[in-house]
Amino acid sequence: MRIVTVLCLLAAVAVSAAGVTIRESSSEGMVVSFDAAVPRFGTVLMRGVLYSTVSMDGSESLAEAGFPRLPVYRTWIEIPVGATVEVAVTELRVEYLPGTGLPVEPAVLSAAKSDSRDSFILEPAPEVYSQGSPHPSEWVRVIYAGEMRGRNLALVEVMPLRWDPSDGYTLLAGAEIRLDFQGGDLGRSYEQARRYACNEFDTLLSSFVSNYGIFESGMDTPPAPYLIIGHSDFVTTGMDAFVTHKEALGFDVTMVDLSVTGSTATEIKDYIHNAITTWSDPPVYVLLVGDSEYLPGNSATAYSGSTDLYYVALDDGGFVPDAFIGRFSVQNTGQAIMMAQRVIDYENSVGVQDWVQGLLWIASSDNYTVSEGSHNYCIDTYCTPRGYVSTKVYPHLGGNASHAVAAINAGVSMVTFSGHGSTTSWGDMSFSGANFNQLTNDGMFPGVLSHSCNTGQYGVSTCWAETWTRTPERGGLYFWGSWPSTYWSEDDILERAEYEYFLGDDVYWPMGYMNGGLLAVYNYYSGGGRTKLYYEGYHLFGDPSVITKTWPMTGIEEENHQQVFSPIAVSVANPVSGNVPVVLSGTGGPAALEIYDIAGRLVSSPFQGNLQGQAIVTWDNQGLETGVYFLRLTQGGNVATARVTLIR
Repeated sequence: MRIVTVLCLLAAVAVSAAGVTIRESSSEGMVVSFDAAVPRFGTVLMRGVLYSTVSMDGSESLAEAGFPRLPVYRTWIEIPVGATVEVAVTELRVEYLPGTGLPVEPAVLSAAKSDSRDSFILEPAPEVYSQGSPHPSEWVRVIYAGEMRGRNLALVEVMPLRWDPSDGYTLLAGAEIRLDFQGGDLGRSYEQARRYACNEFDTLLSSFVSNYGIFESGMDTPPAPYLIIGHSDFVTTGMDAFVTHKEALGFDVTMVDLSVTGSTATEIKDYIHNAITTWSDPPVYVLLVGDSEYLPGNSATAYSGSTDLYYVALDDGGFVPDAFIGRFSVQNTGQAIMMAQRVIDYENSVGVQDWVQGLLWIASSDNYTVSEGSHNYCIDTYCTPRGYVSTKVYPHLGGNASHAVAAINAGVSMVTFSGHGSTTSWGDMSFSGANFNQLTNDGMFPGVLSHSCNTGQYGVSTCWAETWTRTPERGGLYFWGSWPSTYWSEDDILERAEYEYFLGDDVYWPMGYMNGGLLAVYNYYSGGGRTKLYYEGYHLFGDPSVITKTWPMTGIEEENHQQVFSPIAVSVANPVSGNVPVVLSGTGGPAALEIYDIAGRLVSSPFQGNLQGQAIVTWDNQGLETGVYFLRLTQGGNVATARVTLIR
């Protein structure tokens, strides 16, 4: 829990996209100034045709298949519920640039990972490349993404370079851009911001929404509500210990079986949507317990198969989820108990053990420049600077399944794969069930990120994700995998962004950083292309709320990088009375937990000492009166707080 304090008006705040600066922002609109960088031209040979490439410092590239890959500056904004955005561009500086004599490189539809990367689809749009229409036709466009946890989102794209095949380029070198919000419901916007406020989604939203804060007003976020739905065979007895454990960590848990929700996908979806839209404390986390034959998925729209996305994506004009969802895809009570106990043991372990420092990266030999490139970027940018030790199993350099087995058995906290996959294995390197059975990593369970085809296709009897998560004494803590085939370029974008959110932005719960990866895919393809397929296709097999253990950063610095510390945290069940367990998380070093009453008086100091990783301490609140109390954990210059209600 935390108190969120924000400003209702932002002025002269620079956002992350280079060239775009917010000058004014309110619930009625925004004023943005824009300055373009100098265009840089090059060439590329595609299918025997020479094309011109164009880039600008700080820009991305348009990626609509068949249309020119021209520079674009993007920023996400929040707009009132039900609003549209009226755009007015004041052209301050416009320049004309001669053509290069070559057509601009068109964006392509990337190849599936079941094919070689060279099998991409290249179909230049005839209206531009044959008929000569200038592109793009407008300087600014707004893409409406629907709502994310009650916040109405839009992606604003500034496209400063217009290509006329017959007459060169027009550059919008400088402009003032007005974004006026039209027809929105401000009252509902403020109410939804209040109703759906939660620490987890606020962390995500504040990381990418440039005008974040216009609808908040000192809201106190409650303990994260957690909804568990499962087949009665599994939840009646198999999940009791899990519920008790999560409640001790401060979660407000509701568990029901299919006799309450109904057993069809539509009935289950309606129950969850009703919980999100009408319960006083709408679920932040949703866990499904049961394989598809016991608890079905919804029908996907971007491929032939099932998806869990629409259980938590409300019908609000988009497909971005409004709660974090995972699945214990089990076939019997014993598997449910085993998966639950795996989480309990992981979260109850105190401190950070040595095996957490290890990471394993497995790449394909086919198109290894892509798969290895994704891995190497994440290793060099986010992992090595934090002191992680990475093992690379790259087949084209001689790596094989026995090397991967040895690394996992020695202990790693994350396994990241990129390459070919199937419902029962990772391809290329041929890591299959026989190799999996050689694992002896009981008690050292890693998170598994599988950027490959079909490894999350839970409609088969036992898919690869289920093998990793429901086999006793070996495997992973959770598994992130796709039902349908995936694609080389999209998986590269996904993986890089997952690690940016995970270790770059300290988003440690799996569906937090995984949704960050999906947002990057949405951003890159302007919500088009295969964006919906990725949102529908990737699934988490495991607890969406578990905090992935990270290697402490204390004392580790890299030249030209600011030192980054793992966050500290404090949580406690609410309301509380008696001897209450308080969960602390720290980065290493002296820490102190102090408890204050609502008047600011210190009433208890239940912990002082070294804190590294997670620890549970007991708060004896006997003798204290009913009321609101604040827990304050300090470690170095870091402070974490929680607010609880004591009831006698």
